[in-house]
Amino acid sequence: MPHAYLFSGQDGVGKFTTARAWAKMLLCQNRLQRPGQTPFFDSCGACDSCRLFESGGHPDFQPINKELITFTKEGKNKTTPVKMPVDVIREFLIDKIATRPQMGQHIIYVIQEAEKVNDSSQNAMLKILEEPPTFCVIILICSRLETMLPTTLSRCHMVRFGPIDTSTIIRKLAEIGVQEPENAYWANFSEGRLGLAIEWASLKVKGDRPYQIKCQMLERLARATLPDTLELAEWMCTAAKQIGKAWSSTRENISTTDINRRAQSGLIQMVILALTDALKLHVGVPEPLVNADQPAVIRQFADQYEPEMLSLLISRMVDLCRWVEDSVNEKLIFEQVLLNLTHSDIISLSIR
Repeated sequence: MPHAYLFSGQDGVGKFTTARAWAKMLLCQNRLQRPGQTPFFDSCGACDSCRLFESGGHPDFQPINKELITFTKEGKNKTTPVKMPVDVIREFLIDKIATRPQMGQHIIYVIQEAEKVNDSSQNAMLKILEEPPTFCVIILICSRLETMLPTTLSRCHMVRFGPIDTSTIIRKLAEIGVQEPENAYWANFSEGRLGLAIEWASLKVKGDRPYQIKCQMLERLARATLPDTLELAEWMCTAAKQIGKAWSSTRENISTTDINRRAQSGLIQMVILALTDALKLHVGVPEPLVNADQPAVIRQFADQYEPEMLSLLISRMVDLCRWVEDSVNEKLIFEQVLLNLTHSDIISLSIR
């Protein structure tokens, strides 16, 4: 068994869920072997280790995330940063790696958002990734491989995660009470990321739910004119803040910057998918519309813009998602969404 893994794939495709299941199996005191041509082992779910694991208190399962900054020696009262602090890596991985398991044969460390571990921290981990104690298993969860150093990648066994079938996501959403047509929208919106679909569908926003915000936003954007730019951009800012606040309430010590970026990018992604649907109508793509629940709105977008303009608008919306990652003022971003859609002069900014 490899001593270090790197689980790679988009956010929400099940990397951390798989890491938990793998860790639970390794720690299980009574593993089950399922029949088949290739031996397949699973946790029993009934032993002391499995029960302790599910309660969240297993001493040999060590998830490492940015939120641990408040528990470091110098981190008291610090807010969660955007990047993974080196103090977290040092105190919760490097300094603890020699600690032996308390209950079984293994101790599993899972580094979440490994793409946010900077180069110096990755270099500090190289020795333990190459020669960890025999009882250690290290799993790095990563959504952007380009941020990982080649030396880090060479020391890990790569496991790539792909998208989940849309019908599976729709079924899972239905199981938690999300009905049609909303479950179909989130399944397509997530582009194969079950975790992302569940997050958006389950979010309890003050006032309207995210699905209602989506429907209202697309209706307003489809009939927007230049005089509506400032007012509608302000409305989108408020919606993003409400979504971000709802997300923050579900987690402790979460990075506010991360959450706000996710909400802003989500709204822009909704616009991108609506424009993509309109382009599908123009060129006759047989794929089903993501916004099949709002056919009149999509037809209105298709009537307003020629295929070439739709392609250009989609490209510009993708650029605005990069503005979000570069922390451009959110009001300026949403104003640019409106200025693009209303055929106004576009401000071209180079973000570095």
